[in-house]
Amino acid sequence: MKKEKQMRTRRKRNRSAGLPRRVSLAAAMVLLAFAALTGCEKTEEGERVEVDFTVVTPDEIPQELLTIIEENKENEMRLTWMDGEEMYLIRGYGKQATGGYSIGIAECTEDEECLWFDTRLIGPQDEETLSKEPSWPYLAVKIAATEKEVIIE
Repeated sequence: MKKEKQMRTRRKRNRSAGLPRRVSLAAAMVLLAFAALTGCEKTEEGERVEVDFTVVTPDEIPQELLTIIEENKENEMRLTWMDGEEMYLIRGYGKQATGGYSIGIAECTEDEECLWFDTRLIGPQDEETLSKEPSWPYLAVKIAATEKEVIIE
């Protein structure tokens, strides 16, 4: 009896809290349809999982990919490159006036549809040892090949 009374109270609260039930259900369906049509938008944090990756040095990058990086280093770049069962994710920040820059990985995660790779350019820390020559910072990571859409931020 007590449980039945609580259920009625919840129903009353839900109906009196806003729009009628049919309208809120319709609104939810519109939101779901919008989410499906927009593709790979960021989702709730609980829905993504970390992706295993390895940061690779220039010596470990296939020569063909190194050539592509060299040809595009003047400008910002976001590249994916497949090599059999491995995929390389490249994030370059273009020409910088000095040396001393590094790149940090903020995120490498995936859900059912997309893989996100997000990095941050970190400026020079020590002005005294700073190279006055320009630099072209980039980061290359290797992951297992995937057919998912890759978003490099």
